[in-house]
Amino acid sequence: MTTDRTSNAALLTAFVIMSVAVAGYFTGLQAPMNSNSVDSERSPANQLTESEEPPEVGVVPATDNGVIPATDYSEMVRMTAARRTPDDLASLKSSIDPLAEIRIRPEDKLMALQQRSQNRAFNGAPPTVPHPIDQQSDVSCIACHRNGAVTSSLLIPKMSHTMMANCTQCHVESEPRHLPSVVFRENLFTGLPAPTGGPRAFPGAPPQMPHTTWMRSDCMSCHGYSGRHGIRTTHPWRSNCLQCHTPSATLEQTLQHTEPQFLPGPEISNNQNNGP
Repeated sequence: MTTDRTSNAALLTAFVIMSVAVAGYFTGLQAPMNSNSVDSERSPANQLTESEEPPEVGVVPATDNGVIPATDYSEMVRMTAARRTPDDLASLKSSIDPLAEIRIRPEDKLMALQQRSQNRAFNGAPPTVPHPIDQQSDVSCIACHRNGAVTSSLLIPKMSHTMMANCTQCHVESEPRHLPSVVFRENLFTGLPAPTGGPRAFPGAPPQMPHTTWMRSDCMSCHGYSGRHGIRTTHPWRSNCLQCHTPSATLEQTLQHTEPQFLPGPEISNNQNNGP
């Protein structure tokens, strides 16, 4: 009996504590610290007249002693909602129709290749980042570039390779804020121009891939919904690109400038030693 009474008392105490905590939480949400209580204590000289306008959203007026009161949670939610406009939210909506017919002209392809080369040191180099980055975590990079997106205001390319551990090891800011934008060392290197298309076995045949597949394992990164219009595929619903578009046997090879040198093998003697 003593054990049951002790257990019932502990349950009753826990219930009372939880009830007080929940009641205090909701009471704090409904009790602003800088609206009615502050306005009621203001002097008539500090009250707004009919000719005056109320303060802007997000601007908290100071009290007589110059101290800005803390903003309650409900007021912060109201100010955040007031800053958002329908136009801002509409600009984040995808502008790609997956069922729309894709028609690409030759000039569209040339324009897309020119735009693509603007954020690369040379053809095949990792693209630079056109926006500021904090270089602290790769999670923020993956959040946008894992699948990519196209909106009325943004073109977010899809990641063309599997996830790496350090995005900023290859992709750097195009206009860095923490380093001077100068050439590290003068050189005469010039990259090859970007190919405009791969060869075909016969007219009407699928074109061969004009580039390597190294670090380009996801074809939809450039040729999918989030790619530029001039190099998008006309059949993005296909799931296996390499079934029809074969890689180049020449570009996929690793060229060796010199013949590999191997250590000489051990010397094998045919002389039999029959003993002394």
